[in-house]
Amino acid sequence: MIITVIRTVIMYAFVVLTLRLMGKRQIGELEPSELVVTIIISEIAAMPITDAGEPVLGSILAIMILLILEVVLSFLAYKNIHLRSFLYGRPSIFFKQGKIDQQEMKRQRFNLGDLMEEVRNSGAASLDEVAYIIMETNGNVSVILNAKNRPVTPDDINLSPEETEISYVIIDNGSLIKNNLKRLGFDMNWLHKRLKENHVNKIKDVFYCCSDANGKVLVIPKEKKK
Repeated sequence: MIITVIRTVIMYAFVVLTLRLMGKRQIGELEPSELVVTIIISEIAAMPITDAGEPVLGSILAIMILLILEVVLSFLAYKNIHLRSFLYGRPSIFFKQGKIDQQEMKRQRFNLGDLMEEVRNSGAASLDEVAYIIMETNGNVSVILNAKNRPVTPDDINLSPEETEISYVIIDNGSLIKNNLKRLGFDMNWLHKRLKENHVNKIKDVFYCCSDANGKVLVIPKEKKK
């Protein structure tokens, strides 16, 4: 029992590290080659956990080889467009300016019901409101509305709004994130002043605190125990 627990912890930590090194894509956004590698890694990782006779080092070595192979191929694909097309494929255009490409839909086994579902998910009611429907290399479908049906932007009505500043979390459930505070260019004195303005004295009493580069702060204190 203890050996199984130890093996499980080792393989869990190693697989998590491996996936982190592979990149930050979500499972639903993996390219075909990345998905294959992920599935194989999960199978290899399970072998020493379910079979006590399977050496852990053998599984770790196999996973390392897959990791190196994936990283090297990803780098080469980044440099070479032909290899990138071979590994990841090319986007498929199902609908373009009022015309459905039936042959492309047949090649991708994408039926009309799937097409209309994507149209409705985009907020459109019919193909008359759409300019392009494209299946990306990761399997996601992009629906681009035509000019008369797309949302109005400030540029369309000659407005010049201020650029949006991204906010960074400074305090997460009582824990200070120093890197974000430094990234914003603020120090601890600035932070304590902002907390006092929100009637909070200690960092550990803050559930959530964020700020943008302009110093616009949002502070949410922890709920007091009843």
